[in-house]
Amino acid sequence: MSRHRETPVRRVNPSGTVVWVARYTNSAGDRKSAGTFRRKRDAQAAIDAAYGRAERVENVGGYFQRWPRFHPRAERTQRTNEHRITRALGVEIDGVPLREWAYTDLRRRHALALIDVLLTEQGRSALGATHIVRALSVMTEDAITDEVAEVNPFKGVAVRANDPRLSKRPRPVRVFTFEQMHAFACAGGIYEPMLRTFADTGMRLGEVLPLRREDFDGLVFQVRRTAHNGRAQEGTKTDHGQPGAGRIVPCPARLAELIRARPARIDTPLLFPTSTGKIWWERNFYRDVWAPAQKKSGLDIRPHEMRHSYVTHLRAERIDDADLAEIAGHTVQTMIGHYTHALGRSFDQVREVIG
Repeated sequence: MSRHRETPVRRVNPSGTVVWVARYTNSAGDRKSAGTFRRKRDAQAAIDAAYGRAERVENVGGYFQRWPRFHPRAERTQRTNEHRITRALGVEIDGVPLREWAYTDLRRRHALALIDVLLTEQGRSALGATHIVRALSVMTEDAITDEVAEVNPFKGVAVRANDPRLSKRPRPVRVFTFEQMHAFACAGGIYEPMLRTFADTGMRLGEVLPLRREDFDGLVFQVRRTAHNGRAQEGTKTDHGQPGAGRIVPCPARLAELIRARPARIDTPLLFPTSTGKIWWERNFYRDVWAPAQKKSGLDIRPHEMRHSYVTHLRAERIDDADLAEIAGHTVQTMIGHYTHALGRSFDQVREVIG
């Protein structure tokens, strides 16, 4: 940014009137107008005020307080980002809490120092620390737009899975057979159709909970909404706010039979409602539906492991990657990189080829 005191530029209008144009240079190096004035001193005051706004020093904590109001996102996304950022604001970097750092003073080495504290003092996992830094990066990108920050020191910073500072290792994702998942669902009793939907469709928890009867025609599910804390929001994890949000997921014949066999309720449009006809809150779902099925079946399955298992087994059966990614609601790259796991089925084939 230019640091010298710029002065107004004299202009003569076609009518012969003399005016003074106030222009300044912002933090991105772009020339901006602060207005046109009849008096030179008014134009100079506008230039000085513009530089005062552009060069205002704002700390991370102050910007965080007003950030959600000026850059709102989907409710759950915003809540998650804010929660993650609050985990870092009190971390001391060079003896100063992150919240008190001026945005313009932060550099990449400070982001790396933050990572060190998150891993060694707070004992976070690689994914947990990475999520916090990513949330800070999102906020900083908005700070750059607002001309509060000039660079994003958090962008691209991540933690390797083999980082020697890690004390908390990620839980391994296990792959279960469809037979195991169906046995788990059967142990759910009256909730079997609901639990089997996780196994047979690969849907996320937040996508199963708000399903309505109109979303199911016996052959496919229309996945149009996401639920959190008993409330539904239009769109899914990857397409909130887009026109025509949602996707189609095929329904196997046995699951369709189980759903059709359930008595129809006229007090709610939901496919899998609570006893009072409402959308399940996640904690109540785990307590009343999932945990009892775990105990009765003896299978410690997690909902997202059913999703991983679904994608892994269907890829092993050579279902087209593009179709499967569309069904799962992800890009092909994300599906292959995060949801596909080795099954060990090729070992005998490898031995035969080698001889």
